[in-house]
Amino acid sequence: MRMFDPLEWEYVMALARGTLPWLSYRRDAEAADIASAICGHSIGLLAAYDWSRPAIYMPPFKALAEGTVVVAVEGYTARRLASMGVRPHVVVTDLDFEPEHVSLGDVAVVHSHGDNIDAVMRIAPTIPRRVMTVQTWPRPCTYNVAGFTDGDRALYLALYMGAERAVVSGFYPWLPLKRNDETKRRKLMVAGHLMARLGRHVELSLV
Repeated sequence: MRMFDPLEWEYVMALARGTLPWLSYRRDAEAADIASAICGHSIGLLAAYDWSRPAIYMPPFKALAEGTVVVAVEGYTARRLASMGVRPHVVVTDLDFEPEHVSLGDVAVVHSHGDNIDAVMRIAPTIPRRVMTVQTWPRPCTYNVAGFTDGDRALYLALYMGAERAVVSGFYPWLPLKRNDETKRRKLMVAGHLMARLGRHVELSLV
C-alpha cells in the first residue's frame, strides 16, 4: 500500500463518522493547518528502522514481544516499556494519554485532529523528533497514513513502511484502560474492524 491512499482514507473516515458521529470532524481541516505550521521531520526519518516485523504495543499490554522495530501507542505505553528496559523506536500518539512521556521514544508520530487541537498546539512543538499526521488531505509537512485510533494507525503506519508481519501486544477491546464510556467502546470497535481489514495485507499476531 502506498503512503497516502485516498480511497482507504475515505473508507476509514466513513466508518468513523458512521460509528462516532459526535466527534469534531468539522475541525479536522483546522487541525491539519496547525500541524502543517508546527511541522516536524519527514516521515523518511522512520525508514532508518527495519519494519519487516514490528512489535506494536498498545496501552494495556501484558507481554513483551520480539520485533524488528518497537512501536509504542501513546506516552503511557512508552513509559511502561521504558520501565521494563525497552526503549521504543517510535511512539504513535494523539497526545491524550501521558503525553509527557512520548519523548521516551526515538521519534514521535503525532496525530492532529479536531478534538486535540489545544494539546497539539501546546505539546507538539516541544517534541524534538516528531512527524505530524492528519486525518484530512495532507498539508505541507504532514502525512496521512489512514487509521483512526492510535492503535490501528500504528498498524497502518507499519504496513506503509513495508511490514510483512506484525505482532500487536495489548489489543484487548474488552479491557478499556483510560475510560469505559460509549465513545471509547465505539473507538475500540473501529480499531478492531480496521485491524482485521489490515490483516489481509500483513501477517498479524495478537498477544
